[in-house]
Amino acid sequence: MKKSPILQTDVLILGGGLTGLSVAFHLEQAGHTDYLLIEKNNFFGGLCASHEKDGFIFDYSGHLLHLRDPYALTLVRRLLGKNLAKIKREAFIYFDGKRVPFPFQANLWALPAKVQKECLDGALKAAQSACTKPKDFQQWCRCAFGEGIYKHFMLPYNQKLWQTHPRQMTCDWCGPFVPKPDISQIRQSVRQQTRTPMGYNHHFYYPKQGGCGALAQALACRVPNTWLQATVQKIDFKKKEATINGKKILFKRLVNTLPLKELVRITVTPPSVQQAARLLKHTTVHVLNFAINRRIEPWHWIYFPQDQVPFYRVGVQSSFSTHNAPPDTTSFYVETSEKITDFQASQKAIFQDLIQKGIIKKQDKILLSFWQSIPVAYAIYNKDRASATHKILHWLSKNQCFCAGRYGLWEYSFMERSLLQGREIAEKLL
Repeated sequence: MKKSPILQTDVLILGGGLTGLSVAFHLEQAGHTDYLLIEKNNFFGGLCASHEKDGFIFDYSGHLLHLRDPYALTLVRRLLGKNLAKIKREAFIYFDGKRVPFPFQANLWALPAKVQKECLDGALKAAQSACTKPKDFQQWCRCAFGEGIYKHFMLPYNQKLWQTHPRQMTCDWCGPFVPKPDISQIRQSVRQQTRTPMGYNHHFYYPKQGGCGALAQALACRVPNTWLQATVQKIDFKKKEATINGKKILFKRLVNTLPLKELVRITVTPPSVQQAARLLKHTTVHVLNFAINRRIEPWHWIYFPQDQVPFYRVGVQSSFSTHNAPPDTTSFYVETSEKITDFQASQKAIFQDLIQKGIIKKQDKILLSFWQSIPVAYAIYNKDRASATHKILHWLSKNQCFCAGRYGLWEYSFMERSLLQGREIAEKLL
């Protein structure tokens, strides 16, 4: 529901996704009500929203809560109450016609003998070499895992996901996102399946009802000063003025969670900042959602590193919660970073691939299917990213603009970080 805009505000928050909602929520909790949050859609949550279709709940592909910070966990439990489940990950890599448990680098036992030897020999060699400052993501992978693991999984999968060769990317983003077993764990994984939970998402949280968007809704109902279906056309920091739906809104401070490139495009900025924004690159992801007329044995997602397969990941939406699908049905999402010109032909090819790989059966009835497109999906960590974002964020900070979130900071991130960054920005504003 739209609300009448206030004509001036202390804090103007651009974007009603999880980060923007967190900023507003923490301001509201501290008693600072002089803010206005605007959102271009007619719903809150951004890419963390969920949508109901014919009795099914679909997120924007897989959106899961990875909660490690005590405050974030407490906050989510406070917001969702009993509507929260902790789930053990069931994820795989499709390799050599079968499912290898994720992560690839810790489950060499499941690989063909020749590939297993390549991976182990490469890992042993990498462990003996000194590599303290890898110059790019390719070198980071080779240093961390060796040539075999890089060749068989890290290279093909990441090139497919990012649509960029690893040597053209930095390793600034790797941190908690790429599981890095030590050499003893890799050795052990040749003999048996690893029992040590590995990766930042070995367990995750998910709402029992309402999909991932239940969290955004829980925040939004505690944030009164909002304006939906509000598109910002121009920001002028000298005048401290924003043009939104053709109306002028005065502000003292601004919080941005929109894609950094988009903010620069609509803002009066120096040529050097505009030039920096042109160096920022991103992927576009298309998601095919569909459902079938039977319940499958539950698993969460499978990675597909093969060049000839058009998608990089398939997930089971109904495995996150039984409330995401009616009884005796299963709902899926299929993600691709490839450019699509004919969605109908692409959907047909995807279904053929899914049947060939045993994900669905030829006799399954497709109950519904539809596409979602995410124009700005992943910020690419190319070699210009660090200097470009530094230049843009430095200029914005001098103009009392606080950037946060996956897109506001142009980073690889997750929902917990969005919640925490929202709190950090609110504390700075207070």
